[in-house]
Amino acid sequence: MKPRRVAAPIAALVLAASTPYPADAQELRMPKVELAYDEGTDFSQFKTFRWKDDASYAPTEQAHTRIVWYVERELEKKGLRKSADAKADLLVRYYAKAEESLKGSGSQSESYLPGGTGSLTTTVDFSKVTAASLLVEIQRESDQKTIWRAASGYKTLDTKRVDAETASAVRRLLAKYPPPKP
Repeated sequence: MKPRRVAAPIAALVLAASTPYPADAQELRMPKVELAYDEGTDFSQFKTFRWKDDASYAPTEQAHTRIVWYVERELEKKGLRKSADAKADLLVRYYAKAEESLKGSGSQSESYLPGGTGSLTTTVDFSKVTAASLLVEIQRESDQKTIWRAASGYKTLDTKRVDAETASAVRRLLAKYPPPKP
């Protein structure tokens, strides 16, 4: 019976799996959420919310509608109910900003011609990038003091993903509500 040579392929797989990623490998990083809240507030006492009049701003009417809808859904998941009248425990508002810019990624290639001469070519590919930031603020209605605020930013290359990115940003922000008890 002939001995089989499986040790070399297995050793190659183990070595490949344990090799660190190259330095230029892309990392997946979730946008950071900045959080501030009043530590002396008992958030369990709040049951209703309403939007603070004329205090929310978005780059477009469509973005405004989208943000309001996502914020309301997330607050409802937290057990808060939107108030139908002018009286509520909490006032909610947001600020949103979006900028479009260009992002360039460069690459170089070298070609050799017969006779030993070479040519170096540099290419830059440009893509439109939408960078947005979102801040959600919650105030106590009785004294209009801000008791909770969270902000985050995100970038997207695909304008078709703006809705999904907005939903994700709102979920990340309101995942921090109510804040942890000290």
